[in-house]
Amino acid sequence: MISLLIAFLTGGCLCLIGQLVMDKTNSSVSSGHILVGFISGGAILSGAGLYQPLVDWAGEGASIPLSGFGNLLTQGALRGAEKGITGAFSGGVEATAAGITAAIVFGYVMAVLFNPKG
Repeated sequence: MISLLIAFLTGGCLCLIGQLVMDKTNSSVSSGHILVGFISGGAILSGAGLYQPLVDWAGEGASIPLSGFGNLLTQGALRGAEKGITGAFSGGVEATAAGITAAIVFGYVMAVLFNPKG
């Protein structure tokens, strides 16, 4: 039960950081900026070896938010780099293939079922 609480609070804190950045900065910071910032931040922290201890401690609370996606991309690229430069590029895609596929499939299903506003 305590691991559930830690995951919930960690994920909530990560989301709170994004919301505070959007609320406390000028209106030119959009949700797209936050998305790129979280993925880049997760990738940089992962490359520095600082994100994995958070994932080990908080579990899904740290790996489900966008920063976890950046972590996964970086870890896949680092593993793929052992095979050479092409492995470094393909490793990130291999590591995140399930998440990317799910986003595409569920996005398509939702667009078919509901009327998109765009």
